[in-house]
Amino acid sequence: MKNLIVLIALFVYAIASSQEYTVLHINSAWNSRNDYKQLNEIKGARIIKALLEDQQPSIKRQIKAVPVIFIYKGSSLIGRWDADISLTIKAPVEEMQEAIDSSKYSRVATND
Repeated sequence: MKNLIVLIALFVYAIASSQEYTVLHINSAWNSRNDYKQLNEIKGARIIKALLEDQQPSIKRQIKAVPVIFIYKGSSLIGRWDADISLTIKAPVEEMQEAIDSSKYSRVATND
């Protein structure tokens, strides 16, 4: 019984301490042909696509060009990629994957 309690406690700790990665792709309906096509190549993150038209005004004010991609670790923003003048995102998918991978392995500095 004691082993079961320890196992459950470890499981709860692992879930509570894990950080979920989310890739948020926001575009506009009129610009859908310029969606970022390589989103499905990003590993280890949940992919969410949304339309700018469906967003709250506070979010709309933060977006100057579409599409835009945000990557979150939990609730913290770890990366952002905006469209250029061609209304496309030119960044390679490897750059976005690197933002996720480097965040997974980064450590907090400690005073030893």
